[in-house]
Amino acid sequence: MSDPTPPPPPPPPPAPAEIPEIWPSDPRSLFEAEWPKSQPWRWVIAGVAGVLVVALLAWTVVGHGGRSPRPAGERGADPLAGAEPDSAEPPTQAELEAVVAEISSFVEQAEGLTFLEPVDVELVGEGDFQDRLLSDFDEDVDTLRQDEVLYTALGLIPPELDMVEAMRSLLGAGVVGFYDPETKELVVRGAGLTPYVRTTIAHELTHALDDQHHDLDRPEYDDAQDEIGFGFSAVVEGNARRVEGAYKDSLSDDDQVRAEAEELALASNFDFGSIPMVLVQLLGAPYELGQPLVQQIVEDRGNEGLAAVLADPPHTSEQVIDPDAYEAGEAAVDVPHPEPGGTLVDEGLVGELLIQMVLAPEIGGHDAGQAAVGWGGDWAVTWQDGDRSCAAVTIVGDDTGETEELRQAFDHWADGRDGVTIPPSGGGPFTVQSCV
Repeated sequence: MSDPTPPPPPPPPPAPAEIPEIWPSDPRSLFEAEWPKSQPWRWVIAGVAGVLVVALLAWTVVGHGGRSPRPAGERGADPLAGAEPDSAEPPTQAELEAVVAEISSFVEQAEGLTFLEPVDVELVGEGDFQDRLLSDFDEDVDTLRQDEVLYTALGLIPPELDMVEAMRSLLGAGVVGFYDPETKELVVRGAGLTPYVRTTIAHELTHALDDQHHDLDRPEYDDAQDEIGFGFSAVVEGNARRVEGAYKDSLSDDDQVRAEAEELALASNFDFGSIPMVLVQLLGAPYELGQPLVQQIVEDRGNEGLAAVLADPPHTSEQVIDPDAYEAGEAAVDVPHPEPGGTLVDEGLVGELLIQMVLAPEIGGHDAGQAAVGWGGDWAVTWQDGDRSCAAVTIVGDDTGETEELRQAFDHWADGRDGVTIPPSGGGPFTVQSCV
């Protein structure tokens, strides 16, 4: 899929010696980063969450396709048209095909590949676009409810939140385009070929080209219990964002300014309402973390390296956050699987990224990063106890010292929380159990 785009582009990634703070101490800083394009909500939620992993991935990696968030607005209103009043006139089919051909040529050159067949691009207006985007949303509500148990138990979302409706609202309010590797549809929301719409087309055409050469429809990941869904999404979205950025840089100065004005219009019109910031962050994580990963791979090994990582994507969020961990093949350490205290809802890997996001609001982004960077492995189970959402997560660090640092961070996180138990230090893997 593709997603929204608040204000200026993200800050440069931290130097390797620094610890990335995935969860900012001030949530408002989320709006200072560029929003993602083409992210399927199922990949984002399942992949990052890890535990309920790729069961959510019925909408394949780039979408039921890839989908791009767009701002909230009344049905029939077009915030992009407001940002670009001179471009509201729909293009003729010939004009659209000419622009698609020009952008396709740019994407081919950037990737060193050739389209095996032309890609049809549809421009769809407000309202109708949402209908296309969310047409299959209800098919995976049960799986989204499974994620809700984990997020509630770990304090990522409030117990009263209806996560299904929050995600429906977030996607319906934010998406501006998508590519579906199953049906080969490429759909962009908008009336005119504005500079921002053209950058969205470049992003989605990158998905289409990658799909023709690397097959982005990966149902074999659906039952995975590691984080390969998130890893694959990060590579796919990171590459599309890389090419999109290069295309934007190729535009005239005036068009770049106009594209940024459209992004600002999107940000100012977007109404999050009661949507927790963690859902926004999860939606953006494959873009923010995937682009530096892909850029390093392409710089080190060129497009052949990119093809290799698409064939064998990262299996953990640690390998996405730290490209050296991916290159070294650093896998998750096996830990004893905790027993659920009731009927099992789901189980699997939580991962470094989500652990940092759990810890950061309580102990701060820097301290959470310091602790999470020592993550070695984990396993989680979830269940429900009456109206309580419960999770047990067994965690281990890269060594004894890192394990103890993680345990102390969770002790701090648990302080004052009802329904949380963490056993005293034993020097090995420890289990955090929480019921909310």
